[in-house]
Amino acid sequence: MARIKHKKNKGRFAGVPDVVMNHPDYYERSFSAKALLFEFALQYRGNNNGKLCAVHSQLKERGWSSDTTLRNNIGELIGANLIVKTKHGLYGAGKRLPNYYAITWQPIDDIAGFDMEIKSTVVPIRAFSVELKVVGKKHAA
Repeated sequence: MARIKHKKNKGRFAGVPDVVMNHPDYYERSFSAKALLFEFALQYRGNNNGKLCAVHSQLKERGWSSDTTLRNNIGELIGANLIVKTKHGLYGAGKRLPNYYAITWQPIDDIAGFDMEIKSTVVPIRAFSVELKVVGKKHAA
């Protein structure tokens, strides 16, 4: 019998690694916070970590009906150290610039022409696989 060759989807995907999803900082979050984390993961292209944003006007068409819900979920994700704020937005004086964020399981990229309030990194801010070993030992005790 001949083997069936499956064509791989060459499109992009939004991924959250299993070591992140198996960590209490992820699975103890609300469903809407987890959904927002996937919105950040969708924006990540491999070279733009630190320039991810959650703007209600852009996410409204994706089902986010409330700006308050977005802000609350951003706070929840920051509190769980799943994202970090890399640049504060600017509102007023005729300008509206969003806050920018980075996902913590990837290094923060050095983005040309984009000044962040935190430095780019070579390694991720968090080592979820190492943390899981410690968390697992605490739960086993």
